[in-house]
Amino acid sequence: MKKVGIIEGFYGKSYEFSSRYELIKSMSTSELNYYLYAPKEDPFIRNNFDLTPSESWQNELKNFIAEARNYDIDVGVGLTPYKEEHIKKFEKKIESLVILGCNNISLLFDDLETFDLDKQLHLYGLAKKEFPEITFDFCPSVYCNELIEKDLQHNEYFEKFLQKFPSDGTFYWTGNKVISTNFSEESEDKLVGLNSDHMLLWDNYFTIDSCPKKINLTNFKHLDKNYIAEKNCYFVNMTGMMRTDQLIIALLANLKTGDKEFEEILLEHGLNEDLINMIYLFDPDTRVNLSEKDKKKLHDIMYTWFHPIKNEWYPYLHNLKNWG
Repeated sequence: MKKVGIIEGFYGKSYEFSSRYELIKSMSTSELNYYLYAPKEDPFIRNNFDLTPSESWQNELKNFIAEARNYDIDVGVGLTPYKEEHIKKFEKKIESLVILGCNNISLLFDDLETFDLDKQLHLYGLAKKEFPEITFDFCPSVYCNELIEKDLQHNEYFEKFLQKFPSDGTFYWTGNKVISTNFSEESEDKLVGLNSDHMLLWDNYFTIDSCPKKINLTNFKHLDKNYIAEKNCYFVNMTGMMRTDQLIIALLANLKTGDKEFEEILLEHGLNEDLINMIYLFDPDTRVNLSEKDKKKLHDIMYTWFHPIKNEWYPYLHNLKNWG
């Protein structure tokens, strides 16, 4: 794999830049080398794309990109120009990011109510032509198998995408589903005619912005490790919970080296042994059917375990305790 890293691409409260520094520090001791800055709530890159960012925002992003580079981590920025007023400011927006030191930009057309592939591809081609020194990636509006058959609009869009996407372009794909619980060769069986070497895997396995009753946490058991090892790019979307995301980063870093056992990493990040013994409950493939004894164990964990990550997990522990 050439690019392995994380995505700040979730809905809900975005990280402060101080937290982003903590994340790249967590990445710096490993071979993780990419951070995609694409918070859904940042108005300057999505809903209010046409607005000029504040000077403080520009300075913070510039400093963040520079600091990440000190750790050999590239920072990409995700842009979503989907309104006419956005398109008018498209080139100016890219120019401003280049000035700030950004040399990786992703055009993200995900999760839009209306979409036009021809307009999207026009912007993608324009960006690559006018800024040849910048790496541009593309996220289509239909970015996984389950969206293809959502309705006629999605189906027609995807068929056109297969036919028209440039052969030298790089594109994001989340697998079978928006939140895929399995990544293997079958994850790309719908991408007929596209070069899978140009696919950037976007993994939403750990995300919580869909408000699940429990979080997913395994030692990346949803991956076919041989399949992932052959891919040029693999990125994991974060949760927005700092301690949890630092744990996920540690697990991701260990994915290649295999230096540590799952339980060892969990201990290092503050989980207590009683909860580690029940960590299988956070596997989405596990059917939760707790005995009264198990519920009592969870109750005791909630009231005897004290750690910052516990504060992030409390709602999910509470849900598990009261499951069914």
